[in-house]
Amino acid sequence: MTPNRGSRRRGSEVLDQGRRQAVARWKKGERTIQFLIGRARLETVEVTDLAASAEALIVRAALRVEATAVSALKAGDVDGAYVAAYDAYRMAAESLLVRQGLRTTGGDGSHMTVEDAVSAQFAKDISAFAKPTFERLRRTRHAAQYFDPAAAPITEPDASWAIEKAKAAVAGVQALLAASPPGRFS
Repeated sequence: MTPNRGSRRRGSEVLDQGRRQAVARWKKGERTIQFLIGRARLETVEVTDLAASAEALIVRAALRVEATAVSALKAGDVDGAYVAAYDAYRMAAESLLVRQGLRTTGGDGSHMTVEDAVSAQFAKDISAFAKPTFERLRRTRHAAQYFDPAAAPITEPDASWAIEKAKAAVAGVQALLAASPPGRFS
């Protein structure tokens, strides 16, 4: 695409008087995404309006962290707060996949697939999606949701940390989607 007169290129988009004209495929982590598609862990999905679908998911994520996780922690439900924070964090990550027309194929390992895909593509831009952070959140949430007597109990500082990471993920996704959203992965 050739930019119109008065346009300027920034990142993966062309701006013309403040309006997005085109959004290119996100190149970071491309091999990981291709691998996950090849292994049937990710699939493409036909969505009419990728931006609106991603926005709806990130709004739900913001609500989950504020209304559910924060409220649960205030009420003393540490495990519930942690699980809700993780849900918000994962939904924020999934909104980046949806924006590219991607989703997990479901089943065992689907949360790990989101972790692998989003960490590979966006951890450098959204530090909350660093692989060790994602893994700690996912594993601790699993221990809370599927009782594991060998796991250490989740503490209030653990839940507060998870809420902080979920809020950072939501804010990072909102900023990235506003400034330089990824296009459809094809």
